Amino acid sequence: MKRDCYQKTLFDDIETVGQPRKKEIAVTFSDAIISKFQNYKLDDYIKDVEVNGLEYTWSYICEYVLTYGENTDFLNVKNFGEMYEIGLAIQDKIQKKNNGQYYTPEDVALVMSQWFDSLDGENVCDVACGTGKLILTYLDFIGRNRAMELLEAGKVFLYDIDFVALNICKTAILLKYGKDLQDKIHDIAGDFLSARTALPENCKVISNPPYAAIQQVGRDWTDTKVLNDSRELYSCFMEKIIEQSNASVIITPYSFISGSKFYSLRTILNQHTGEIYSFDNVPGNIFCGRKHGIFNTNTSNSVRAAITVVRKDNSDGFRLTPLIRFKSTERKELLQCKMLESFLSPKRQKISQSSPSYYKCFKELQPLYDRIQEKAGNHTLSELVSKNGEYTLSTASTCRYFTSAFSGLMNRNGLTVLHFDDERKFDFAYCLINSSFAYWHWRLYDGGITYPVSLLLKIPIIYDSLTEDDHAFFKETTAEMSSKAHEFIIKKNNVGVQENIKYPRQYRDRINQRFFKILNLKVDNSTMDLVHSNMALKVSV
Repeated sequence: MKRDCYQKTLFDDIETVGQPRKKEIAVTFSDAIISKFQNYKLDDYIKDVEVNGLEYTWSYICEYVLTYGENTDFLNVKNFGEMYEIGLAIQDKIQKKNNGQYYTPEDVALVMSQWFDSLDGENVCDVACGTGKLILTYLDFIGRNRAMELLEAGKVFLYDIDFVALNICKTAILLKYGKDLQDKIHDIAGDFLSARTALPENCKVISNPPYAAIQQVGRDWTDTKVLNDSRELYSCFMEKIIEQSNASVIITPYSFISGSKFYSLRTILNQHTGEIYSFDNVPGNIFCGRKHGIFNTNTSNSVRAAITVVRKDNSDGFRLTPLIRFKSTERKELLQCKMLESFLSPKRQKISQSSPSYYKCFKELQPLYDRIQEKAGNHTLSELVSKNGEYTLSTASTCRYFTSAFSGLMNRNGLTVLHFDDERKFDFAYCLINSSFAYWHWRLYDGGITYPVSLLLKIPIIYDSLTEDDHAFFKETTAEMSSKAHEFIIKKNNVGVQENIKYPRQYRDRINQRFFKILNLKVDNSTMDLVHSNMALKVSV
């Protein structure tokens, strides 16, 4: 049965949850207005937005460039995205931030476009298109002839709740490919999650959906488990896109990969196949701090993102990259399709109740991961911890490049304290947390800002495999590290005193090698450097 696509022309009455109805603005050009736009500058634009508002200003800009052409100095389609950001900063920056909009950088848009082009789908849809970075990049990538064929056949669909941004997007396409395409581009203004809005049949979708918690459920949204479990806009967009399209490329936060509230979304992904590329935001990040005050310019706080490529051709599961950490100097070389694909693990993952999360593993470490799972079974660190044991260790609940354990307490906020009633268990846990394995576990299943204690306690352990010689090693190593720990205290005073311990690398390597011996594996210490490095293309620790 063919789905109907609920459409309205751009300035017809549009009813969206929490927003007033919009009316078409009558645009007329006097000689004075034409003269102004011929010499239009940034100061003119700022004044127009301040006096007339964003909607009114952009109605005139879009109509002017379509009628009289661009002003090559300023009023040019290549500047439209940044101009719109400036306007939002002036008029509506708080609402824009709450709506969770992050603008797709050019290099990311190109990578997504290349993957998108390889997917099956007759109709091309950009969901949450904004001012058009993704769709414009894709049309440019496939070349003018193919782009014109798509547009003339009426196979391009644009969706956004922000009808001003949608108008800018459509205007940019018309400027580049011809005003006679006005009635052939499907511009759907309104709430994408509304049951009245549907994707066309036989379509593929490219999207950068909004990233924000759902404050109010739309009155005509479809009531789904993903909606009720996650209460996140981006996951609801993902669900609808995946369910209604042949294939898609979507950039979102990476939290759906392992977050418990996104389990129902992952069960939907089980019915499909594809790839998930996940990115850290230190030291470099995919979404840089925004200009013009729209977002916090502290780039270290920008979102940790994932690009998900979804295909419906089978249900083999997904291949994942590790959490890719990169320096800004590596960005150009890294953000290439073939390069990113080289990070994918060969193993496809499907989630289940017993394995409810995807894990982000380096392909080089996949054999080690598999061996640990085989040897540990269902045994985790939680089995060794007691409620009020006499042996106490503490570890910082935030980590960036390593985890460390300290006998007793550290002077800091954000401290996880574990108790043990057996000295052997304490020694083992002390060494485990100071090895690469505890840190790697965090990178596999989280890698955000904090190390949740619930995740820490799920570290797989091989305690039952230990020999007396192993116990003696852990006892000796713990005693040596504890006696010297005060020498390796590092302090930050940005928010009070924040202590942590950074032991010399020799201890980490020594403990790692003991675990490799227990696992009956020969692994070079440099292999584990992959999980600690701040670079993607070469190891640096």
